Amino acid sequence: MRNLSDESDDYPSRLIDARCKICKSEHLAEINQMLIEGRPYSEIIAKFPDLKLNKNNIYRHKRHFNFIKRGVEKYYEQLEEGAEKVVDEIKALDATIARMHEYVMRVDPEVKPRVVEVCINGMLRAIKLKHELAGNIEDPGQKLLALFEEAVSEE
Repeated sequence: MRNLSDESDDYPSRLIDARCKICKSEHLAEINQMLIEGRPYSEIIAKFPDLKLNKNNIYRHKRHFNFIKRGVEKYYEQLEEGAEKVVDEIKALDATIARMHEYVMRVDPEVKPRVVEVCINGMLRAIKLKHELAGNIEDPGQKLLALFEEAVSEE
């Protein structure tokens, strides 16, 4: 009944039901667009006389087409929710990095070298994770480590 793997089709949510005239039609994408736009069944029937459609054909097609449409809409909603979660995680990492940086700048590395080392390592892990989440390919860890080592050695 279904053929969702038809990658050659330009229409992303193609459903082929062997019993459905519209699904089998070369006008599938255009008819689906008309249904999305809320065009009357009579207009669709008149536009495609070669398909010999009736209102029942369109009603049945619309039932399984709406199923696909809802699925695609839900997919995009989930995609948006996932993107919001990634943004939240990046913001949390930014806040963590900023807090650790402030703390490291207040601590005397001569008095508490291990505290500085642990904080810097935590910052580096947070920065690396942030870049991984953001999709940056380059690993900034080595550059940052060199900068921190230089800053600590100067003081």
